[in-house]
Amino acid sequence: MSLLRSLAPIKAGQVTVSKMFMALIILVSAVVGGVVTSLLPRGDVPLIVAEGHAQLTMRGSGSFQPDDGVTALLPANVWWTDSGGGEHVGGRPSCLWDEKNKGNENKWSRVEAGYRWMKMPSGGSYPLVAWLRCP
Repeated sequence: MSLLRSLAPIKAGQVTVSKMFMALIILVSAVVGGVVTSLLPRGDVPLIVAEGHAQLTMRGSGSFQPDDGVTALLPANVWWTDSGGGEHVGGRPSCLWDEKNKGNENKWSRVEAGYRWMKMPSGGSYPLVAWLRCP
């Protein structure tokens, strides 16, 4: 007689499972569930980190052109780090704006940026900058 048949005998369309077999099923389910849960991402979104050139327009948004990639949208309220390590959200990054030189509002500057591809409901996608670091 097989072990499985002795643990779960079948009687007239009804299945009876021994307490030991039920405990084993619960234990295996808990272990498998724990392993699967630990492997799932917890909201972290990996970014592509690249060096390249960025520019802002007069309205605040702009673009980032990585050295080897597709141009990404640079939103006006991006999180950025200045050359001294200070963190900011929004405003014009210091490396992309020269307040004293009014003719240099739209200059291209060398930066490091983190961006990712955003999926759209229509199925398309586009790259969007999440943070920027001024040298």
